[in-house]
Amino acid sequence: MRKWLGIVLMAAASWPGAVAAQEAGAPEAVVMEEVVVTATRTPTPTEETGVSTTVFTRKEIEEKQATLVEEVLRSAPGVTVSQTGGRGGETSLFVRGGNSNNTQVLLNGIKLNDAGGAFDFSTLTVDNVNRIELIRGPMSSLYGADAMTGVVNLITNKGAGPPSLSLTSYLGAHSENGNLQSEQRASLTGAYQKFAYSIAFSRVDDQGLLNLNNRFYSNVLNARLDWDPKENLSFTFINMLIDSRAGFPTVNGGDRLDAKSAGGPGLDPDRNTTKTDLVLGLIGNYWPWKWWENELTIAYTRWDRHFNNPPNPAQTLFDQFFWEFTRDLEQHYNLDYHSNFRFGDKDGVGSITTFGVAARTEQLKSRAAGALFGSDFQSFLKASRHSTAFYSQEQLAFWDRFFLTGGFRLEDNSVFSGAEFTPRASAAFKVKETDTVLRAAGGRSIKEPTFIQTSSQDPSFLGNPNLKPEKNTSWEVGADQYLWKQKVKLGMTYFENHFTDFITFVQTSPFTGTFENIGAVRTTGLELGLKASPGWGLSLATAYTHLFQFTVLDDGGQGGLFFKTGKHVLRRPRNTFSFDAQYTRGRLGLHVSGLYTGRRDDSRFTFGPPYAARVVNGGFFVLNLAATYDVMQNWGYLKKVQLVARANNILDRFYEEVYGYSSPRFNAMAGVRVVY
Repeated sequence: MRKWLGIVLMAAASWPGAVAAQEAGAPEAVVMEEVVVTATRTPTPTEETGVSTTVFTRKEIEEKQATLVEEVLRSAPGVTVSQTGGRGGETSLFVRGGNSNNTQVLLNGIKLNDAGGAFDFSTLTVDNVNRIELIRGPMSSLYGADAMTGVVNLITNKGAGPPSLSLTSYLGAHSENGNLQSEQRASLTGAYQKFAYSIAFSRVDDQGLLNLNNRFYSNVLNARLDWDPKENLSFTFINMLIDSRAGFPTVNGGDRLDAKSAGGPGLDPDRNTTKTDLVLGLIGNYWPWKWWENELTIAYTRWDRHFNNPPNPAQTLFDQFFWEFTRDLEQHYNLDYHSNFRFGDKDGVGSITTFGVAARTEQLKSRAAGALFGSDFQSFLKASRHSTAFYSQEQLAFWDRFFLTGGFRLEDNSVFSGAEFTPRASAAFKVKETDTVLRAAGGRSIKEPTFIQTSSQDPSFLGNPNLKPEKNTSWEVGADQYLWKQKVKLGMTYFENHFTDFITFVQTSPFTGTFENIGAVRTTGLELGLKASPGWGLSLATAYTHLFQFTVLDDGGQGGLFFKTGKHVLRRPRNTFSFDAQYTRGRLGLHVSGLYTGRRDDSRFTFGPPYAARVVNGGFFVLNLAATYDVMQNWGYLKKVQLVARANNILDRFYEEVYGYSSPRFNAMAGVRVVY
């Protein structure tokens, strides 16, 4: 029993509930294993979860010198990222061939997605993030609607020890035009008696890779405060604030196609978006006894987005007949409570039983004003929805060899006609003699419609209040092989997703349409991964994903250009490959990373005939380099003075992640980091 509790409770001071468990008198960890929380909502060694998991530690994030979360996720198996242009452009994550709104994004377990599952990674930074956990597969049994193909959970840093202040400054430029870019970061961490704090702030400025209206800036504050009044009681306060603005001159099909020199309408000099995103959360954890944990999370999230397109008919022909201002204000209220009951001994038979309830309210206020073909218009949309859910999970361990996990969620959403049942099960078998883990998992997941799809009053895209949730039935089998005293890990997973009830736009007349549950898609694929830490200052990680099938099975008879039976779904490459290599020697650190993205179908929009077309976007390979050098260590109040530098796309390749939109060519930044 002692060994099992030690492994389970080592989950990192970064997870609020795990801290309380350790301080409640639980023994110290005696086996150092990679632990994941998101897969089961309890700290569990990855070998025992039965699901596909990738964990990025703070050390790995810093070695890569990543600014955004999406930069880290690109190197995970099964993942594709698409960004429309440079910084600030809409950034979408596709997991295992699913849609970009099929992955639930969490901050310490607090949901960050828009209603309907959409999430834009363009402004989500790694500030104050201690680790990133990516779970691939259906996860609605634990996390509800929108966890269709996976979950990304950002776990923030818990302060410890005496105060520590870190200041970092970067300055660099784009090779296309010499436009400057800069990053400024500050963080403060520490603890005093029963209080701990970890606060980070960043400011990013980028004049853009285009010469017209392409400037981006963001201010991000990510803070975590912990109070542990008793050994078995803890409270964690979470706060994240993102304020950003992105200028984008594209009006139709991307900067390459919209330029007048390409026959387009011309680029827009002042079209832009501004965002103010706020997350507030309070997590309480109470362990009356070592075998019984209670966790309560209360959270509020607020997304305030503005789209500004002033009329500029002299600059772009598009503005001669259309201009618009919109504001979307979306607010979410969340409550989640669950209890974990631990019994038995993993060396014999062990059990963790979870019971939980969750409630969520989503509200939207949307307003638009502008002109269309010389006629002014205004539109308003006010809507709300709520959901309640009960979920349960059982984890069984048999003689530290065989591990079973099964659970379900019953979710009643005001949008659905009736409650939805989403089960999930996984198994892992550990062959200790060969250091091999065999695993299998499967389940059912759902995604709720968007507010527009259910509540829009615009006849051009009229909402349908009778929509059902989209569904995914998924399964996977895999194996992990550990070598050289677990310094090397090889992983292989085969997966299948069957998406049904896809919400599809249906044209009812030349100028009107609505939404129906009529689409179906199947994706199948193979994921391969390698992580190695042989010593001598070296570490290596590689990932390869091959999609055998990513095909529309049923378009509902609509026969659309971009969603058509027998055709591939857009922006999913058949092949992707990534690698990360780190070398550390003395005060020097070098990191090399590469990403290959294969050919994929995409859409092409032009101002004149044929207006829209299906195209093939070519594959590309991007190579990046990062370096650090410690100039000074432990001198007076200074803990470290470090020179930092990174260069992206060092081969200066031309490529388009999204067809028609220029992607950054060679660009570099350098600076200094000072730690007190």
